[in-house]
Amino acid sequence: MSWLGKLCRDVGLMVHNIRHPGDRRHRVVSKKTEEEQRGNVTLRRTTIEEVEFKAEEKNNV
Repeated sequence: MSWLGKLCRDVGLMVHNIRHPGDRRHRVVSKKTEEEQRGNVTLRRTTIEEVEFKAEEKNNV
């Protein structure tokens, strides 16, 4: 992705977060990266743990 594409995406996310501040449905709890060298090859494993919040159901009774 070019720098202009990244900039447009970041600005769009910023505007979305300003308009919908409480709209987070997941949170990253931890991020762990393991790296191992084998000769001229680098093996990398990244583990991202997230918590996902389900939307509450609204009953119109």
